[in-house]
This record gives sequence, structure tokens and C-alpha cells, in this order.
Amino acid sequence: MYRANLFSGDTVCIVMKTLSERLKFAREQAGYESAADFARDNNLSEVTYRSHENGSRNFKPDVAKRYAGLLSVDWQWLYLGESAQAPDNLKKKKDAQPATKRTGIPEIDVRAGMGGGGEAPIEYVSDGNGGHITTDAVRGTWSLPNDYLNSELRVDANATRIIEVQGDSMEPTLRSGDRVMINTRDKRPSPPGIFALWDGYGVVVKRLELIPNSDPATVRIISDNQNHSHYERTADEVHLIGRVVWFARRM
Repeated sequence: MYRANLFSGDTVCIVMKTLSERLKFAREQAGYESAADFARDNNLSEVTYRSHENGSRNFKPDVAKRYAGLLSVDWQWLYLGESAQAPDNLKKKKDAQPATKRTGIPEIDVRAGMGGGGEAPIEYVSDGNGGHITTDAVRGTWSLPNDYLNSELRVDANATRIIEVQGDSMEPTLRSGDRVMINTRDKRPSPPGIFALWDGYGVVVKRLELIPNSDPATVRIISDNQNHSHYERTADEVHLIGRVVWFARRM
């Protein structure tokens, strides 16, 4: 990369010859101090992203479009370098304040039945090197401040997922259409709480509590709606996905 010392008003002409240089520049201007920060905050493979940014591995337009969307730049500038001048939204301003760092939480394309259950479909995603990998289908991404996730919710963003719930068995606590955030690293129902679990047929959201002194260890699975019955299962029979730590609802 080289910077031409040409000024027109407060515009600096910045020329970057390679795709990797443009990618690194865009990442730095977006407020990410390192490749690892960017990969972690956007649920990307750090090894793959780092190889793209250092130029040791090429990537295709679909990957460039994804990076451009995450970095809020024009993908043609990023991938093709069609303009010798950096996009307007990358020009540094002397008095600009750094943006609050945010993390993208994927919303998995599954409706968790608060009764019936749902199952996440699988989609194939380019690995950026001519191949594909399988992953849960993602219907969208929620952008939340890191400070809120770390200090208030006390979760690791890389271990969180958001799903939509459906049905009335958890009313009035949760309603059909609510979104819930799941901490996939918290899978022990002690203390009691609301969890997403796989019941053998699909994903359900229920209140769980560990029955004291039970042998074998037994979990009580509870619906907050009194019109739905409770039931019990041994801990080995319950496949916990994670604890629900947050929810969102349309007013």
C-alpha cells in the first residue's frame, strides 16, 4: 500500500494495490484492533480470515461481499479496487470518536416450540477456497454492544445464539414470536432457569430445575402456563442446548 501526498480540501488519496491491503485497511477503520477481534466479533474462522487479510489465501466475490457488509464498505472497492480513492465512509476525521464495538449474534432459522418443537435446517456455506462447509441456517444477525454482553449478560458472544419461540406453554413469561438468546456454555439447570433443549423431536424452551437428591439425577421440565403439564426426565435423557439469558419482544 502507498499513500499519495495529494490533498484536495480534507480528502486524502489512498491507493492500495492488493485485496488484502484493502481488507486490512477497512477492518482497521471499522474500529477492530486486530484480525482476531474482527473474526471473533463476527463469528468468523480466525484462521481463515487471517489468511485472507495477510494475502496467503485468495477468496471469491461472495466472501468479499460478506466482509464488505460487515465492514460497511462497497464490495467492488474491496474486491476489485476499482477506485484509487478510499470510500467516503473510510475517511478518518480528526475529531471523530471511536464507535462502540458491537458483536453480531446469529439468529438460527428454527422456531423453538414452547410445546411442539422445531428443527434447524442446514445450509452450505463457501469456505472461501472453492469448497463448502455445513452450518446451521442463519436467518439474520443481531448487533449488540460488547459491553452489554460482557458486563450485563455475562456471556461470551461466541457461545450465544438467538432463536424464535412459538406456542403458549411458557406464557406469560414468553410469548409466541419472542426471540431468546441462549448461552450454549451454560447447560446445568442449577440454579433453575429457562433453557432451550432438544426433546427428541425438536427444540423446545422450558423452565428446568434439578430435583434435589434424586438418583439418578432427575430434571423437572416445567411450563409456566398452568394449562400445560409438567414432566420429569433423567439428566441423561435431556439434551440441553443452553440457558436463556435474554429475550426481545415486539410491542
